[in-house]
Amino acid sequence: MKLYTHAKRGGLYEIVSGSARLQCSTAPEFEEQLGKAHWTVYRNVDTGAVYVRLTDEFMDGRFAEVPDK
Repeated sequence: MKLYTHAKRGGLYEIVSGSARLQCSTAPEFEEQLGKAHWTVYRNVDTGAVYVRLTDEFMDGRFAEVPDK
């Protein structure tokens, strides 16, 4: 399991899904704007909370991969 740490908050996270797509049938304008983007689904290792973030944001330096020990 690859772990990542958040640059500002320092929490530990693992990716639940490497890539997800937004589907929003009740608000087509959101799907048109955001549905083509790729999203990363990730989980806080300590709390279990699950988050979704644009993959470009996840990989832009906000998170750093924790080296294997």
